[in-house]
Amino acid sequence: MNPENIFSTEATAIVDIQHQHVISIAQVRHMPFNTLDFLSVHSAYEKNLLKVEEVSDQGNVNRLLLTNLSDDYIFIMDGDILKGAKQNRVANTSILVAAGVKLVIPVSCVEQGRWAYDRDDLMPSEEVAYRKIREQKARDIYRNRAQGSDKHNVDQRQVWGHVNNYLSDLGEHSATASHSDAFESKRMDIGKMINGFSVREETNGLAYFINRKLCGIEIFNREDVYSDYFGRLLNSIAMDAQIVMRRSNRADTGRLSAGEVNAVINDTVAYYNSNLHAVDVCKGVCAGEEHRLVTDKEVYYDLSCDGETVHQSIMAYEKDDSFDGSRDPDGPVDPEDRYAGRASEKRRYLEHYIGRKTEQEAPLTSL
Repeated sequence: MNPENIFSTEATAIVDIQHQHVISIAQVRHMPFNTLDFLSVHSAYEKNLLKVEEVSDQGNVNRLLLTNLSDDYIFIMDGDILKGAKQNRVANTSILVAAGVKLVIPVSCVEQGRWAYDRDDLMPSEEVAYRKIREQKARDIYRNRAQGSDKHNVDQRQVWGHVNNYLSDLGEHSATASHSDAFESKRMDIGKMINGFSVREETNGLAYFINRKLCGIEIFNREDVYSDYFGRLLNSIAMDAQIVMRRSNRADTGRLSAGEVNAVINDTVAYYNSNLHAVDVCKGVCAGEEHRLVTDKEVYYDLSCDGETVHQSIMAYEKDDSFDGSRDPDGPVDPEDRYAGRASEKRRYLEHYIGRKTEQEAPLTSL
């Protein structure tokens, strides 16, 4: 698939804009629309069409075994949290699992303080991982340029760090340092933040804004899969909004017009297309092909199959991210280096990301 055709404003039309408190949701219809057949991991699990379990009795923190028991493709989204077995995990990347396949998938732990069974298998949850966790995983994978078995490995220590910061930023405590414990503690609060939002027919994606700032875009090929993820994405967005509010103590409840939303989306897509030379292309964990770009402003991701988008996302960095690893040394060069003059921060970054060794783990294979 030509990288130029992946992120296109001509393929996207705004259907509806909804506002509640500091959150604005612009739902879109994106082409291609309902052209591929696959189930969401949630729908497949409810129909007993898949099983997710530890790879062995001993287990592996960064690997899980998924069996597709159906005759259909099953889709797992980057950021999907799987709960159970020896500890909760998060999917490192979006995966389109072929029918009848038994597959080892790359994951990260989001529950550092537990390594004991609470149930035999893992089940998909009602949450999507915190945006900073997804950003960091995407940056790590982007840096793994080699097309080897470690392509989808990420820095587990950084994931744990983000989970701990997530709990701290929300003022929550978890005995096992579990991402999901924060969600459960805030369930009533986030329900109030998102109870006015509803999914619109003939849509397959959304752009979301907090305090009128674009935070992310999520698009799916299928309308029904988007509908499955709508509430889960809203849960994550509400948690994100709570953190933004706790940090800034500013509530901008102004309404965004369709023209303003269009302008922001156009600028964001244009920035991707101006950096096509830096797009990383790799084979998907199972079916399809991934395109990924990390810039100084956003993370761009697309999983396509047979030349058509399955899932794509754009995640914007927070304004106060500072030097937290959002700059990729191999990515596009920002002519206005926001880290100029902060040599010690840049040095620490380079030492961590360029100097560190990548852990070698079991290869990802279909069994």
